[in-house]
Amino acid sequence: MGKKKERMQYEEDAKNDISSMIDCCFLLLIFFIVNATALTVSKDPSVTMPQATKPTDLEDAKGCIVINVFAPEKMMELVKNGDEKARANEQTRIDKLVETYKCSDVTRIHYGVKTHKGEQKFFTAGTGEDVVKKLEEFIKDEKKALEETKIDPKQFRVYIRADARADWKYTFNVIGAANNAGVPDIVFGSLPAKK
Repeated sequence: MGKKKERMQYEEDAKNDISSMIDCCFLLLIFFIVNATALTVSKDPSVTMPQATKPTDLEDAKGCIVINVFAPEKMMELVKNGDEKARANEQTRIDKLVETYKCSDVTRIHYGVKTHKGEQKFFTAGTGEDVVKKLEEFIKDEKKALEETKIDPKQFRVYIRADARADWKYTFNVIGAANNAGVPDIVFGSLPAKK
């Protein structure tokens, strides 16, 4: 009887208290959540993204200067000539574009940007040389603002979110402006191809 009582006492003493391990796990979890870099890129819903066959995710959004390229002429054409559903969808996009950039003439909005101060600005294509200079000034201003942060200048890049229907010349203007502004690293936004 004595041995049985001793064995029961020994089994009770052998239990592990894991509450401190759980506390450590929660602390580590909180640490990693707080220190994780969130991927945030300014996204304009008025842009219909092109589809890429082999896309890769943008690992880090630090240092990105986002420029949205629109196709206002194609948007207006679809409102006039599309079927009822396409017209309604496109009109919703146009209304959102007009509201975002505070411009009543949607055909003037070829480029949309959000400055480091949070202001929404748009640029009209007009003459190619004129808009390249304006985009170049914008990129230089954003680059200067990024230089004041602790982001490594090697991470500075222009993130182009071009509408799939936009003419290539508009995207080419952004590439030229980025190169002139000293930010030759370009990232193109796209969506995975539908299967």
